[in-house]
Amino acid sequence: MSTLTPDGFMPTGSMLEPRYFHSAIAITDCGVLVFSGSGVGQRIVRRFDKTLPGLCDTSQNPRAMTRVEFYDQHLETWSAVAPLPVLRRSCGAVLLPSGLVLVVGGSGTAHALSDTQLYDPSENCWTLTGQLHTPRFSHTTTLLASNQVLVTGGNNLQQGSGQVQDSVELYTPETGQWQRETWLSVDCMNHTATRLLTDEVLVVGGFSGRRNAALTTAFIYNPTTHLWAAVQPLPAPRMQHTATLLEDGRVLIAGGTDEPFGPAQNLAFIYDPTLNQWEPTTMNVSRKGHTATRLVTGKVLVVGNSSTSDPVSARTAELFDPASGQWSLTGELHDGRFEHSASSLSSGQVLIAGGGRPTSHPAPLSTAELYTPG
Repeated sequence: MSTLTPDGFMPTGSMLEPRYFHSAIAITDCGVLVFSGSGVGQRIVRRFDKTLPGLCDTSQNPRAMTRVEFYDQHLETWSAVAPLPVLRRSCGAVLLPSGLVLVVGGSGTAHALSDTQLYDPSENCWTLTGQLHTPRFSHTTTLLASNQVLVTGGNNLQQGSGQVQDSVELYTPETGQWQRETWLSVDCMNHTATRLLTDEVLVVGGFSGRRNAALTTAFIYNPTTHLWAAVQPLPAPRMQHTATLLEDGRVLIAGGTDEPFGPAQNLAFIYDPTLNQWEPTTMNVSRKGHTATRLVTGKVLVVGNSSTSDPVSARTAELFDPASGQWSLTGELHDGRFEHSASSLSSGQVLIAGGGRPTSHPAPLSTAELYTPG
C-alpha cells in the first residue's frame, strides 16, 4: 500500500528557453548547466525503426539546440552562457574531476556526431577535444575512478541510414584521445550504464537493431582487464528505463517499456552485484520519460511520465526506500512533464527543469521546480 509523504515541490526560476530531451550537469556548490535538446518550433513525431529508435525530432531549430543556460542555486535564477559550437540532442555528458564538463556525440540535424566538447565553467568557453571513432547518439557516458570516460552503444546515423552500435570507446582526459575498447556482444541503444562501487560498469537492457527488440541482457565491464562479462539477465525486457546506484551497491532499474513504443511499465528490478540476482518491486505509477535521482537520504526520487493517455500521472512523483523496499507517493509537480532533467544540488534539493507537456501534441516547458526531501 502506498503512502503520501510530506516532501514537496516548489517552483523556482524558469529557464530562458523551453526545452526537452536535453542534458543537465550539476556543477559542485554552484548550480546546474543545461544544454542541447529540443525547443520551441520543433515538432516531435513518433517513429520507431532500426535507424531512429525512439522519439525523434523532424523539424530543426538550431538556436534551440545550441543555447546553453546556467542555474544559480543560490540566487535561483537562470542566465545564458557560451553556446554549444555544434547543435545536438541525445548526447552524453559527465563532469570531470578537473571541473570541466565533457559533452560526447549526439544527434545533429540529420546525423550522429563524432565531436566531443569540453566546457570550462570558470572561463565560460567550449573547446573541441578528441573525436569519437564512431559517431553516435543515444549512447551512455560513464565516468570511471581512473577519470577516464566509458562510452557504450548508441546509433551511428549518417544520411538517413544508421545502425545500433555494439562498439565501445574510452576517453582519457590527459591526452584528449579516444581508444576503442572490447565490444559488447549485442548492439544496444536506449540502455543504461551504471558505475558500481567496485568501479565496474553495469550495462542493462536497451534496444537491439539486429534483434529488433528490447533486451534482457546485462553485462559488467571490468576497467582493469577491459573485458565484458555477461551477468544474470533481467527478468523482463527493458528499454528507455532508468538505473540508479543505491548506497548499498545495488542498482535500481525503474520504468521504461518492454517493446518499441510499448506501454510504460511499473515493474522495477533491483540488481545485487554480490549475489548476481534480480529482485522485482512495483512502483505506484507506470512510467517512461521519467527521471530517477538518489537523494541524500539514500531514497530514490522518481518523477514524471510521458503517457498521453494518463497525463495526470506526469505530475506524480514517488520515493523508493531501499531499507524497506517500499514505494511511497510524494508531493505532486506543479507542471506535469517528461524527458525533463533532474539534478542533485549540494543543498540536498533536486532541480527539475524543462521537459515536455504530455499531450497529444507535446510542447517543451521552461518551468523549473525544486524538490526538498522531508
